[in-house]
This record gives sequence, C-alpha cells and structure tokens, in this order.
Amino acid sequence: MKSTIVAFHLAVLLSGSAVLHSAETPPAEVKLPEDLPEDLKKQALEFKKQQASVREYMEAGKYAEAEPLLRSLITAFKTYFGPGNALLPECQGALGTCLRAQGKLAEAEPEFRAAWEGHVKYLGADKPETLRMHNALAETLHQEGKFEEAEKETRSLVQEMTQVYGPEHPATLLNRTNLAVVLGDGKKHAEAEKELQEVLKIDLRVLGIDKQPTLMARGALAINLREQGKLAEAEKEFRAVLLFMDINPGEAHPDTLTYRYHFALCLTLEKKYAEAKKEAEAGLAMARNKLGDDHPNTKELQQLVTNLQNVPK
Repeated sequence: MKSTIVAFHLAVLLSGSAVLHSAETPPAEVKLPEDLPEDLKKQALEFKKQQASVREYMEAGKYAEAEPLLRSLITAFKTYFGPGNALLPECQGALGTCLRAQGKLAEAEPEFRAAWEGHVKYLGADKPETLRMHNALAETLHQEGKFEEAEKETRSLVQEMTQVYGPEHPATLLNRTNLAVVLGDGKKHAEAEKELQEVLKIDLRVLGIDKQPTLMARGALAINLREQGKLAEAEKEFRAVLLFMDINPGEAHPDTLTYRYHFALCLTLEKKYAEAKKEAEAGLAMARNKLGDDHPNTKELQQLVTNLQNVPK
C-alpha cells in the first residue's frame, strides 16, 4: 500500500465546496458558443446529450462507459471548432480522470497535461480548475513512478498555490505534504522529513491538531520515519494520527484504513507481532465491510494478516 498522496482533497479547499474528490468530480456542462450556425445547432443538442451521459456515468463510477463518449466529444469539438478551442480542456480533464480510474496512467498523463495547458490559456493560471488539473497531472506522474517529473510539477504547484492563496492556506500546505510524499517515494527521505516537519508546525499552529491537512501531514511523516527505520518515532505519530482519524473521517474510511495498514506494518517491523496482528485484523474486517474483498486496501490488509499468521510464536 503506497504512501497516501492528498491531492484529491484539493477541491474543498479551493472552492469552499463540501465535495472533496476533485479528481473524480464529473465535468461541468461545457458551454457551447451562442452564435452557432444553423447546421450546428442540431449537432449541439447531441453534444449536450453526450455531456449529460458522461456526467451520469462518472457520478456512478462507470468510467469505462464514459471514456468513449468523451473521446467522441473531443473529436467532435476538434472537428467543428478547431484543434485548440476552449471547449476541449474540460473534456480532456474528464477523460484523464476516466483513464486514471481504470489504471491507464500513461494515457491519462497527456490528457491532464492538455487540460492544464488549455485552462492556463483560456481561464488563466491562477483559477481553481487550472490548479486542479495541474494537481491531477502531478499526481498521475507520481502514480506512474516518474518521481523527478512529479517533484518538478508539485514544486511548481506549491509555488502557484503560495502566490494565489498564501503560504499558510490549507491547499498550499496540503501540496507541500504531497511534495514531501513524492520526495519520500523518490528515496529523498531526509528532505521529505524536513519538509513534513515544517508543514506540520504550520498546520498545528494555523489549523489545529485534528484537522485533515494536519493529519495528512502527520501520517505522511509517520510513514517517512518508518521507512528511515525510526520505528519508535513512527509508532508515536501513527498512534496520534489514528486517534483522530478513527473519529473523523471514521475508522472505515479508506484514508484511515491506509494508515492502519502502515501502523500495523510499523508494529511488525518492531516485532510487536500480537498488536500488529490485532490492528491488521481490525482494519481488514472494516475494509471488507466497507470496501469489499476486491478493493486494493482490503487485499493488502489481507496479505499482511496472512503474513502475521505465519510469524513464529
């Protein structure tokens, strides 16, 4: 189970919305030009139907069904309005989301890049949707294991957030945490730890001990410390994180289950096998009930439980 990257929580911080999952949010209806020629007005109705279907599929998590509709829309918009028109970025970003959700990361990357560059051109570099697409690109590069490119884009995104929202805005702090996660996954553990310690100090002062950005930074720090072999320090941080996350967002939330897995792994490395098995089994029961047997979190918790059952008494 990889380190948690917290980019998907960005929408709520940029827009003030209660919706958290920016990457999975379906696109808004693309506004077509008002002065369409007569021969295109009928076609415009078909575009709107396709857009409505895309939203319906994406809201239901049916990304494979949404993908061909989006590809068709992108081709149509290029055909009728030219290859570099303002209608494309929204659809390209949605296509990137559908592809990434299906694990097609290499295909998703150019779509997110095109969406980001298109939003820069037509909306401006400082608009929330532009920043979300840049964020999606950085996250996809990270998921592909392209750590140097992901680091470059995430550093750029942190600078953009700092300029637009300020250095102590939750969105800026979350992206600094993301940067540290990328650094850690790129084996730059000491640099990542320093970044996380700095972010955590600001989070605690500005937001408080139980707020989501604080917990994400603290959880990332716990994983980083464990990966450096600082097991006692890591254990302390994991306990502090789970104390609050079991309450909010809840013990069965995927984020909480991710940290419970990493905590159990830390205990295993400390040879605290009985407690590790207890934590892993509790996480597995919740994952099965909430996420199902086929979810990646469930499978990795199951593997950890199996490994712990085979540990000599």
